[in-house]
Amino acid sequence: MKILFEQKDEVLIASLTGKLDAIYHHLLGEKVNEKSLETTWSTLLFDLSELDYISSAGFREFFLIGHKLQQYGKKMAICSLKPSVQKMFEIAMFSKAYPVFDSRKAALEN
Repeated sequence: MKILFEQKDEVLIASLTGKLDAIYHHLLGEKVNEKSLETTWSTLLFDLSELDYISSAGFREFFLIGHKLQQYGKKMAICSLKPSVQKMFEIAMFSKAYPVFDSRKAALEN
C-alpha cells in the first residue's frame, strides 16, 4: 500500500493506493498520527480512488483514526470509493459516522 499526502487549504488529502489489509493497516494509522500533530489542517480527506482492497482490519483503522482526529478537534471524510471497497463501507453504514463523497471534487466543495 502507498499513501500520499497533499494539502488544499484546510483539507489534508490522503490518497491510498493498493491494498489496505492486516499487514498495512498499522502503517496507515502511524502516518496519519504523524500528520495529526500538524495544526495547519482541520479535515482529513481519504481519497480511495486507487484503493483496490480493504480488509476488516484496514476498515477498522478508519474508525480508530476518525475517533483520534475528533480528540484533536479535526474532522474526517472519505471519497472516491471503488465498488468493491464501497460495499464494505455500506455494509458497516460508515456514512452515519463520517461523510462519504462520490468524488474528491464533491468532498472539497463541502
